[in-house]
This record gives sequence, C-alpha cells and structure tokens, in this order.
Amino acid sequence: MKISEALRKERKSLGLTQGQMIKESKISVTHYSKMKNVQNRIFIDDLILILQLRGISITQFFKKYFPPNDNIDYSQISQELNQAFYDNDVKKAKELKLKILNTKHMSTELRDRANLIIAVLNSKDDKTDTAAVKQAMHDFFKHQEWMNDENAIVLLSNSFRKDNLNDVTPLVMMLIRKYKDLKEQSLIKQRRLATVGINYLYMLRKYFMYSDKVAFKILSWLESLATDPELCLLRELTLYFYFIYTNDDQAKGIKLILDQSGYKKISDDLPD
Repeated sequence: MKISEALRKERKSLGLTQGQMIKESKISVTHYSKMKNVQNRIFIDDLILILQLRGISITQFFKKYFPPNDNIDYSQISQELNQAFYDNDVKKAKELKLKILNTKHMSTELRDRANLIIAVLNSKDDKTDTAAVKQAMHDFFKHQEWMNDENAIVLLSNSFRKDNLNDVTPLVMMLIRKYKDLKEQSLIKQRRLATVGINYLYMLRKYFMYSDKVAFKILSWLESLATDPELCLLRELTLYFYFIYTNDDQAKGIKLILDQSGYKKISDDLPD
C-alpha cells in the first residue's frame, strides 16, 4: 500500500476533508491531493507531523498499513544518514542506501538524500561527480516542499562545489524569496538558512571573485539575522564577506579576531 492510500483511509475514518487532514502542517492542499496520483510525494517529517496533529499513533499507523517485516524505522535511518554525512563516512551512507533500497515500502526522500550524500562525500577538492550530483539534486529538490524540510536545507548548505554553483544558485534564491526576513524564523532555522548563505558566499568568492551582484543580494539577506548571541559567529562571517567586497583592512581585522578567538581553522579557510 502507498503512503497516500494509507493517509486517505485514516482521513476517511476520521471524517475529515483534505484541508482538515493537513491543517497546521507544511503541506498545501494541492500538493496533498496530487499524492494519490504519484505526482507528488511526502517527506517523512511531514508525514509524522500530520499523524501527530491528527492524534494518530505513528507506530500503529505503520503496523496497520505496512507489514512489520517490510518496514524500517524512517526516523532512525534519517538520523543515521545525517550522521554519516557529518562524519564523512561514505561507506556508512552506502550501507544505509542499500538498506533503503531493500525495503519494500521505502521513502523516496530517503533514497534521494542517500544518493546526494554519497555523491557529495565521493567528491574531492571541490570537484564533484557532476552527473551524479545534478541527478540527485534534481530528484531531491524538484518539489517545493524541500524548503520546509530542515534536512534538505542542511544538505544544500554542504553541497556547494565549484562545478555545481550555477545549478544551486536558483535554489538559494528560492530560499531567500521564501524566508525574506530571517529573524522571523526560529534560531535553529536562522542558523541553518544563514549557513546556506555563508557557504555559498565562500564558494562564490573562492572561485568567482567578481560576482558582486549575487554576493550583495545574499549579504543583504543575511543582514536580517537576529542579533542573538547564538548567531554571533554567523553575523561576524557576514560582516567579513561584506568587507571582503568593500574594505580589505576591515576584513583582515575580522580574520585576526576569529583567529584570536579560537576559530583559526575558520579564519585560515576564509577566501581573501
């Protein structure tokens, strides 16, 4: 049985309309209605949120509609994928991908995320397997719902390379349009979104030094970060990139402060 069919059965049993079923979630009625025709899919985080909002036991939902021997713990696999990414453990990522592919009722989102993680981890010195990354990013980011998925945002922030920067630029601009004022978001969300901007600026400056127009658009966006101590380093890096384009002495001063504050690796890695 498909996830969309199971959700429909639960919705019918509760006597809810599609709009009522997804109320307070991040999914639009249009997106939800197209799931049954396999035109759209659902991220596991969104599925869990819908079940929680409607008071449906997640465990019972999967036990009811999917044979236990065909099911996997999606949350656990998702966490393990993220850990493999941060640990730079491509072997683990490949093992998890195999586990996902060998599961009958698998999450296509998890499969796509595994593909993209493996493609990025296999890259060396900012050179990627261009075809693999393009395909994985196309699959993973083609639905508008990715912008509501924090795992997708984290993955995007770590996927920038010299040879894919043109491809990811539209994705960054989509985030800027959606989250125009960063301080309106939670601190965790601000941190993840700002990391996208900072990492993009790093690659832009390192390889495309004279792309001032794009750089200042992102800098303007980053200036909307809240003035919170938790975001101090990100705001300092925003200032650094601003001064990179406007005042070289000020930029050097920030690098020195970062170095003296114990962020030597960060300061050493910053482009001039």
